[in-house]
Amino acid sequence: MTTAHFWLTAWDFEWSINIGCILMMAFYLWKVQAGMWRRLSFLSGILVMVIALESPLDPLGDDYLFSAHMAQHLLLILIVPPLLLLGIPEAAARAWLRVKVIAGTEQILGRPVVAWFAAIGVMTLWHLPLLYNFALAHEGVHVFQHLSFLVTATMFWWPVLHPVPECRLAMGAALFYLFSAAAENSVLGIILTFIGPGHYPAYLHPDDEYGALKLVRETWGLSAASDQRLGGLLMWIPGCSVYFIAILALLARWYAEPDGEAEVLA
Repeated sequence: MTTAHFWLTAWDFEWSINIGCILMMAFYLWKVQAGMWRRLSFLSGILVMVIALESPLDPLGDDYLFSAHMAQHLLLILIVPPLLLLGIPEAAARAWLRVKVIAGTEQILGRPVVAWFAAIGVMTLWHLPLLYNFALAHEGVHVFQHLSFLVTATMFWWPVLHPVPECRLAMGAALFYLFSAAAENSVLGIILTFIGPGHYPAYLHPDDEYGALKLVRETWGLSAASDQRLGGLLMWIPGCSVYFIAILALLARWYAEPDGEAEVLA
Protein backbone atom coordinates (compact mmCIF):
# COMPACT_ATOMS: atom_id res chain seq x y z
CA MET A 1 0.00 0.00 0.00
CA THR A 2 1.19 3.50 -0.87
CA THR A 3 0.53 6.69 1.05
CA ALA A 4 -1.69 8.02 -1.75
CA HIS A 5 -3.71 4.80 -1.85
CA PHE A 6 -4.28 4.90 1.90
CA TRP A 7 -5.40 8.52 1.91
CA LEU A 8 -7.77 7.91 -0.97
CA THR A 9 -9.37 4.70 0.33
CA ALA A 10 -9.39 4.93 4.14
CA TRP A 11 -12.26 7.42 4.46
CA ASP A 12 -14.80 6.21 7.02
CA PHE A 13 -18.16 7.83 6.31
CA GLU A 14 -20.59 7.56 9.22
CA TRP A 15 -24.26 8.33 8.58
CA SER A 16 -24.72 9.87 12.04
CA ILE A 17 -21.87 12.33 11.50
CA ASN A 18 -23.03 13.18 7.97
CA ILE A 19 -26.64 13.76 9.04
CA GLY A 20 -25.55 15.86 12.02
CA CYS A 21 -23.29 18.05 9.90
CA ILE A 22 -25.91 18.45 7.16
CA LEU A 23 -28.54 19.48 9.72
CA MET A 24 -26.17 22.00 11.33
CA MET A 25 -25.29 23.48 7.96
CA ALA A 26 -28.92 23.59 6.79
CA PHE A 27 -30.14 25.25 9.99
CA TYR A 28 -27.36 27.83 9.84
CA LEU A 29 -27.88 28.73 6.18
CA TRP A 30 -31.67 28.83 6.57
CA LYS A 31 -32.06 30.57 9.92
CA VAL A 32 -28.94 32.67 10.47
CA GLN A 33 -28.40 35.93 8.66
CA ALA A 34 -24.65 36.41 8.55
CA GLY A 35 -21.98 38.07 6.47
CA MET A 36 -19.70 36.19 4.11
CA TRP A 37 -16.81 35.84 6.55
CA ARG A 38 -19.01 34.50 9.31
CA ARG A 39 -20.59 31.99 6.94
CA LEU A 40 -17.15 30.93 5.74
CA SER A 41 -15.99 30.47 9.34
CA PHE A 42 -18.98 28.35 10.36
CA LEU A 43 -18.87 26.16 7.25
CA SER A 44 -15.10 25.75 7.67
CA GLY A 45 -15.72 24.51 11.21
CA ILE A 46 -18.07 21.83 9.87
CA LEU A 47 -15.56 20.88 7.17
CA VAL A 48 -12.73 20.50 9.70
CA MET A 49 -15.02 18.38 11.90
CA VAL A 50 -15.74 16.06 8.97
CA ILE A 51 -12.02 15.79 8.21
CA ALA A 52 -11.25 15.00 11.85
CA LEU A 53 -13.92 12.33 12.18
CA GLU A 54 -14.22 10.75 8.71
CA SER A 55 -10.93 11.22 6.88
CA PRO A 56 -8.08 8.66 7.06
CA LEU A 57 -6.94 10.55 10.16
CA ASP A 58 -9.64 8.64 12.07
CA PRO A 59 -8.52 5.06 11.28
CA LEU A 60 -4.91 6.15 11.69
CA GLY A 61 -5.69 7.40 15.18
CA ASP A 62 -7.87 4.43 16.08
CA ASP A 63 -5.61 1.66 14.83
CA TYR A 64 -2.06 2.79 14.13
CA LEU A 65 -0.76 6.11 15.46
CA PHE A 66 -1.08 7.85 18.79
CA SER A 67 0.11 11.04 17.07
CA ALA A 68 -2.76 10.87 14.56
CA HIS A 69 -5.20 10.54 17.44
CA MET A 70 -3.66 13.61 19.10
CA ALA A 71 -4.02 15.56 15.85
CA GLN A 72 -7.66 14.53 15.68
CA HIS A 73 -8.27 15.64 19.27
CA LEU A 74 -6.58 18.99 18.66
CA LEU A 75 -8.83 19.64 15.67
CA LEU A 76 -11.94 18.87 17.74
CA ILE A 77 -10.82 20.96 20.72
CA LEU A 78 -8.88 23.90 19.29
CA ILE A 79 -10.05 24.43 15.71
CA VAL A 80 -13.68 23.36 15.24
CA PRO A 81 -15.30 25.22 18.19
CA PRO A 82 -13.65 28.61 17.52
CA LEU A 83 -14.59 28.46 13.84
CA LEU A 84 -18.22 27.62 14.67
CA LEU A 85 -18.47 30.35 17.32
CA LEU A 86 -16.91 32.98 15.05
CA GLY A 87 -19.66 32.14 12.58
CA ILE A 88 -22.45 33.23 14.95
CA PRO A 89 -23.50 36.87 14.39
CA GLU A 90 -24.40 39.11 17.31
CA ALA A 91 -28.04 39.55 16.26
CA ALA A 92 -28.67 35.80 16.17
CA ALA A 93 -27.01 35.29 19.55
CA ARG A 94 -29.09 38.04 21.14
CA ALA A 95 -32.28 36.51 19.74
CA TRP A 96 -31.40 33.03 21.03
CA LEU A 97 -30.46 34.35 24.46
CA ARG A 98 -33.94 35.84 24.84
CA VAL A 99 -35.25 32.25 25.04
CA LYS A 100 -35.46 31.48 28.75
CA VAL A 101 -34.14 27.91 28.55
CA ILE A 102 -31.17 28.89 26.38
CA ALA A 103 -30.37 31.89 28.56
CA GLY A 104 -30.53 29.81 31.74
CA THR A 105 -28.27 27.14 30.29
CA GLU A 106 -25.82 29.75 29.02
CA GLN A 107 -25.64 31.43 32.42
CA ILE A 108 -24.47 28.15 33.95
CA LEU A 109 -22.34 26.52 31.24
CA GLY A 110 -20.98 29.83 29.97
CA ARG A 111 -19.42 30.84 33.27
CA PRO A 112 -15.65 31.08 32.71
CA VAL A 113 -14.73 29.02 35.78
CA VAL A 114 -17.18 26.25 34.85
CA ALA A 115 -16.13 26.30 31.20
CA TRP A 116 -12.39 26.27 31.99
CA PHE A 117 -12.51 23.37 34.42
CA ALA A 118 -14.94 21.39 32.25
CA ALA A 119 -12.79 21.69 29.11
CA ILE A 120 -9.40 21.23 30.76
CA GLY A 121 -10.69 18.45 32.99
CA VAL A 122 -12.24 16.51 30.11
CA MET A 123 -9.13 16.88 27.95
CA THR A 124 -6.85 15.74 30.77
CA LEU A 125 -8.99 12.84 32.00
CA TRP A 126 -9.50 11.33 28.55
CA HIS A 127 -5.73 11.15 28.06
CA LEU A 128 -5.19 9.12 31.20
CA PRO A 129 -4.12 5.68 29.89
CA LEU A 130 -6.98 3.85 31.64
CA LEU A 131 -9.72 5.98 30.06
CA TYR A 132 -7.92 6.46 26.76
CA ASN A 133 -7.44 2.73 26.24
CA PHE A 134 -11.01 2.01 27.32
CA ALA A 135 -12.35 4.46 24.73
CA LEU A 136 -10.22 2.89 22.00
CA ALA A 137 -11.62 -0.54 22.84
CA HIS A 138 -15.30 0.50 22.96
CA GLU A 139 -16.80 2.38 20.03
CA GLY A 140 -19.70 3.86 21.98
CA VAL A 141 -17.33 5.27 24.60
CA HIS A 142 -15.12 6.61 21.82
CA VAL A 143 -18.04 8.47 20.29
CA PHE A 144 -18.91 9.91 23.71
CA GLN A 145 -15.28 10.97 24.12
CA HIS A 146 -15.38 12.97 20.89
CA LEU A 147 -18.72 14.55 21.79
CA SER A 148 -17.39 15.55 25.21
CA PHE A 149 -14.40 17.21 23.54
CA LEU A 150 -16.64 19.21 21.21
CA VAL A 151 -19.12 20.27 23.91
CA THR A 152 -16.62 21.28 26.59
CA ALA A 153 -14.29 22.96 24.09
CA THR A 154 -17.22 25.03 22.82
CA MET A 155 -17.94 25.96 26.44
CA PHE A 156 -14.29 26.94 26.86
CA TRP A 157 -14.16 29.25 23.84
CA TRP A 158 -17.58 30.81 24.49
CA PRO A 159 -16.48 33.42 27.11
CA VAL A 160 -13.64 34.54 24.82
CA LEU A 161 -15.50 34.52 21.49
CA HIS A 162 -19.00 35.36 22.73
CA PRO A 163 -20.95 36.89 19.81
CA VAL A 164 -22.27 39.64 22.13
CA PRO A 165 -19.30 41.94 22.86
CA GLU A 166 -20.32 43.00 26.38
CA CYS A 167 -20.62 39.35 27.43
CA ARG A 168 -16.99 38.52 26.68
CA LEU A 169 -14.32 38.27 29.31
CA ALA A 170 -12.49 41.49 30.07
CA MET A 171 -9.02 41.72 28.55
CA GLY A 172 -7.02 40.86 31.66
CA ALA A 173 -9.28 37.96 32.59
CA ALA A 174 -9.26 36.63 29.03
CA LEU A 175 -5.46 36.68 28.88
CA PHE A 176 -5.19 34.77 32.16
CA TYR A 177 -7.93 32.36 31.04
CA LEU A 178 -6.08 31.48 27.83
CA PHE A 179 -2.58 31.50 29.31
CA SER A 180 -3.54 29.13 32.12
CA ALA A 181 -5.10 26.75 29.58
CA ALA A 182 -1.90 26.90 27.51
CA ALA A 183 0.15 26.13 30.62
CA GLU A 184 -1.94 23.06 31.44
CA ASN A 185 -1.78 21.97 27.82
CA SER A 186 2.01 22.26 27.96
CA VAL A 187 2.21 20.08 31.06
CA LEU A 188 0.04 17.42 29.44
CA GLY A 189 2.06 17.58 26.22
CA ILE A 190 5.36 17.23 28.10
CA ILE A 191 4.07 14.21 30.02
CA LEU A 192 2.82 12.52 26.84
CA THR A 193 6.14 13.20 25.12
CA PHE A 194 8.29 11.55 27.74
CA ILE A 195 6.23 8.74 29.31
CA GLY A 196 7.12 6.14 26.69
CA PRO A 197 4.91 4.07 24.35
CA GLY A 198 3.83 1.21 26.62
CA HIS A 199 1.05 3.19 28.32
CA TYR A 200 -1.11 3.03 25.17
CA PRO A 201 -0.63 -0.64 24.15
CA ALA A 202 -2.99 -0.55 21.17
CA TYR A 203 -0.28 1.25 19.19
CA LEU A 204 2.47 -1.25 20.03
CA HIS A 205 0.92 -4.07 17.98
CA PRO A 206 -1.89 -2.66 15.78
CA ASP A 207 -4.54 -4.98 14.37
CA ASP A 208 -3.67 -3.66 10.88
CA GLU A 209 -7.26 -3.73 9.66
CA TYR A 210 -6.35 -1.53 6.67
CA GLY A 211 -3.08 -3.29 5.84
CA ALA A 212 -1.17 -0.05 6.47
CA LEU A 213 1.21 -1.13 9.23
CA LYS A 214 4.16 -1.59 6.87
CA LEU A 215 3.43 1.83 5.39
CA VAL A 216 3.40 3.44 8.85
CA ARG A 217 6.47 1.66 10.22
CA GLU A 218 8.73 1.46 7.17
CA THR A 219 7.68 4.12 4.66
CA TRP A 220 6.82 6.78 7.20
CA GLY A 221 9.44 5.58 9.67
CA LEU A 222 7.20 5.86 12.73
CA SER A 223 7.99 3.34 15.42
CA ALA A 224 5.80 3.11 18.50
CA ALA A 225 8.34 5.17 20.46
CA SER A 226 8.71 7.95 17.86
CA ASP A 227 4.94 8.02 17.37
CA GLN A 228 4.45 8.52 21.11
CA ARG A 229 6.95 11.39 21.17
CA LEU A 230 5.37 12.99 18.11
CA GLY A 231 1.91 12.80 19.69
CA GLY A 232 3.15 14.52 22.84
CA LEU A 233 4.93 17.20 20.82
CA LEU A 234 1.75 17.88 18.84
CA MET A 235 -0.17 18.43 22.07
CA TRP A 236 2.66 20.49 23.52
CA ILE A 237 3.75 22.84 20.72
CA PRO A 238 1.01 23.24 18.06
CA GLY A 239 -1.65 22.87 20.76
CA CYS A 240 -0.19 25.67 22.87
CA SER A 241 0.36 27.78 19.76
CA VAL A 242 -3.40 28.04 19.21
CA TYR A 243 -3.87 29.54 22.67
CA PHE A 244 -1.06 32.02 22.08
CA ILE A 245 -2.46 32.98 18.68
CA ALA A 246 -5.75 33.72 20.45
CA ILE A 247 -3.87 35.80 23.02
CA LEU A 248 -2.11 37.77 20.29
CA ALA A 249 -5.43 38.31 18.49
CA LEU A 250 -6.98 39.70 21.68
CA LEU A 251 -4.02 42.03 22.21
CA ALA A 252 -4.19 43.19 18.59
CA ARG A 253 -7.91 43.92 18.92
CA TRP A 254 -7.33 45.76 22.20
CA TYR A 255 -4.52 47.82 20.64
CA ALA A 256 -6.67 48.70 17.60
CA GLU A 257 -9.60 49.74 19.82
CA PRO A 258 -8.18 51.87 22.65
CA ASP A 259 -11.66 52.73 23.90
CA GLY A 260 -12.13 49.01 24.73
CA GLU A 261 -14.97 48.50 22.27
CA ALA A 262 -13.34 45.93 20.05
CA GLU A 263 -15.09 45.13 16.83
CA VAL A 264 -15.88 41.62 15.76
CA LEU A 265 -16.43 40.09 12.36
CA ALA A 266 -19.31 41.69 10.51
